[in-house]
Formats: sequence, structure tokens, C-alpha cells
Amino acid sequence: MDNLLLMSIHTKYANDIFNGKKKYEYRKSTIGDNNLNKKIYVYSSGIDKAIIGYIIVDKVLCGDVKYIIEKTNPKDNISDYYRGALKAYALHIKLYCKFKNPITLSYLRKIDKNISLPQYYKYIKANSKLYSILMLGE
Repeated sequence: MDNLLLMSIHTKYANDIFNGKKKYEYRKSTIGDNNLNKKIYVYSSGIDKAIIGYIIVDKVLCGDVKYIIEKTNPKDNISDYYRGALKAYALHIKLYCKFKNPITLSYLRKIDKNISLPQYYKYIKANSKLYSILMLGE
């Protein structure tokens, strides 16, 4: 069994993704080719504090900030986010699926009081309680 990828995205941007308004997720590091065309679970890190669904990324653009802006035409100003970064990455979201019942942080802490959620992303191991919860939710 493969490990699962869990990515934190601020609530505002997660909502834009799951409402179909945002086609790219901007990052300072890549998720690696091995995570392309696989489910990436989304932890909405702002108000929601919940795993709200998953996305599938089919390609990752890499370049300087100017290149990423030219290729993706972002609605928000991303220059400040990338200030000082040598490379910029844009993850193209091919597909998204929002859960009917998000998995809240408070619920996760009832199951595992030591659970830690990522600032960027983390792998969920196949033998973990969170892995089982995510697999049951499908």
C-alpha cells in the first residue's frame, strides 16, 4: 500500500479550489512526480481546521516567479509569497472532490491525541489511524 499525501491549504484558497475558481496551487517546493495523478488530501488550515476533500495534480510547473505568473495568470498577487525563493512551483489541479462530511481536527484528536498536521504536506503511513479513516471515507 502506498502512503497518502496530506497537504495544508489555507481555507480561502482551499475553498477557491473546491469551488472551481482556482486551477493552480502555488508552492515553494514540489510534491514530486511520484504524487502526480494520485489523490492528495487537503487539510483546510484556516477556519475549517478539517480535511475537506482531495485534489489530483496532473503536472507541476517550475520556474522563476515571472514564468509561473505568465503561465498560470493567478488572480491573487503571488509575488510576495515567492519573495526570496529561487524557484516557484505551480501545481495544476486536474480534478477535485469535496467531502460531504469533512474530517475535523477535533475528531482526529479524539482518535489520535498526538496527531500532527502539516504546514506544507506530510505523508500518511499505511499503518496509521488517519490512513484508515481516509480509506473508509472513499
